[in-house]
Amino acid sequence: MNKDGRYVVYVGMFAALCTVATYIKVPFGTGAMVHLGTAMIFTLAILFGGKYSGPSAAIGSAFFDVLMGFSPYTLWSFFIKGIAGYIAGSVCHARGRNGESFIQNLLALLLASVWTLVGYIFAWTAVIGSYQAALGNIPSSLMSSTMGMIVALPLSIVLRKALSKAGYLKLDNSLNK
Repeated sequence: MNKDGRYVVYVGMFAALCTVATYIKVPFGTGAMVHLGTAMIFTLAILFGGKYSGPSAAIGSAFFDVLMGFSPYTLWSFFIKGIAGYIAGSVCHARGRNGESFIQNLLALLLASVWTLVGYIFAWTAVIGSYQAALGNIPSSLMSSTMGMIVALPLSIVLRKALSKAGYLKLDNSLNK
């Protein structure tokens, strides 16, 4: 399989993981939810960087919205979660750290969480039609992001060891074969 084909397969596989992880949820507020999709996005960002986590988050989150009947949010989720994944992954892998600095990873996830919160306030306002109702969803967004960080930071450490041992941590190197 050529380099472009492998990249598409990896992004597709990671998008599917984001979609499935988002199914693990607890409804909260007026349309918002606490779920593990954010944990998957953050884990991918730490392990593989923005090149993979951005498109995977965009596709996986939008696909979840379509499957669950949240079509008014589909385009919003595509951009909000896609950019969040890209921000997190790019910052985690900045300055040659490759997702191995806990402090840098934490900062990356916090930045992505702030972006997600601001983005969804706009989305909720547009879809629900009420800024006040949108503000009522802030706690669930913060809870999803916090849960995402709590899961992703230790999970990425464990997965890094296993993926490194199996030779799957450096996906870009495998694309050059």
